Amino acid sequence: MNLSYHISCDLFHFSNTLALVLISKAMDYHQKALNIQKSSSGVYKAMTAETCVLMGMVKSKMGEFKRALNLYEDSLLVLKNSLGEDHSSSWKTMAQIGSVHFELSNYDKAMAILLEAERWQLASAGEENRDTLETQALIGRVLSATGKYEEAMEKLRGVFDRQNVLFGSKHPTIADTLSYIGECFLVQGMATEARGQFVNCYNMRKHFFAVDQIQVAESMVDVIRARNDRPDRDLKIYGNAEEIYKENLPDDHVLIGRLCVYEGDSYAELHKWTEAIEKYEQAKTIFHKVFNGGELASDSALVAVNIGKVLSRKCDYDAAKTSIATALDIYQKILPEGQ
Repeated sequence: MNLSYHISCDLFHFSNTLALVLISKAMDYHQKALNIQKSSSGVYKAMTAETCVLMGMVKSKMGEFKRALNLYEDSLLVLKNSLGEDHSSSWKTMAQIGSVHFELSNYDKAMAILLEAERWQLASAGEENRDTLETQALIGRVLSATGKYEEAMEKLRGVFDRQNVLFGSKHPTIADTLSYIGECFLVQGMATEARGQFVNCYNMRKHFFAVDQIQVAESMVDVIRARNDRPDRDLKIYGNAEEIYKENLPDDHVLIGRLCVYEGDSYAELHKWTEAIEKYEQAKTIFHKVFNGGELASDSALVAVNIGKVLSRKCDYDAAKTSIATALDIYQKILPEGQ
């Protein structure tokens, strides 16, 4: 049986995860505790800040990037004052801030703080360290997103090789790196190479994170979007992923928005223009909410490009030109000149 069949079946055998929702509800209490304890002793302030960092990680996973960023930045101030800038909790939080800036398409800010975190990590923990490697992998993502593909691949390959030496080839930490390498291939149009990385990532996550439906479904979606031969079959598997997302995530989560884009792409391949536009508009609405208007988000730019392509195919050239111009304006604001 082919991989697509196995993926489709696997999605229906994972149990529901409620931990994300429960932890998210508890987070507001920790934020209040952080505010209260800003005037207390350094140890307690640091403990509360570290808890808020964990809650920020949950908020980020739930797609609430602005809320996560506020938590991280407040916590970092406390951690630097309480423990010092060179403490592991401080530079771990810097890396989390960088990851959120990446999601928000703030690539310059993401790179700056990730490089700062890497500098502290290399000085304190060295290169053969899990946190250092994860930060370097995030740097690779930023390089890939800004079109520096050779540098990105060199960075990501180096991380992958060292992770293999440190943890072994089956360690779950490597799964994220594989997905980043796959994405770097995919944005360059190297679908076959990307698919190989995504398949390895999916198999690894399925084994280690069977309870986390969201992460496994996300990997499954990556595998499917790295091929273009069967859009009708792809839509069925995207539908399975959509069920998983909607059971476990808010309706306006960024992953649901991105899935709408992929579904729109499949409909466009089938020349079902109305359905494609409908999916793209759903994605556009989600991105507008997630990214506070979407004017400076790469996701919003991509959906504008895709809408423009479909409108052009429908011979609505004026509307297509307007949509493409919107995307170009976003890209010019968030990407390096000449990208």
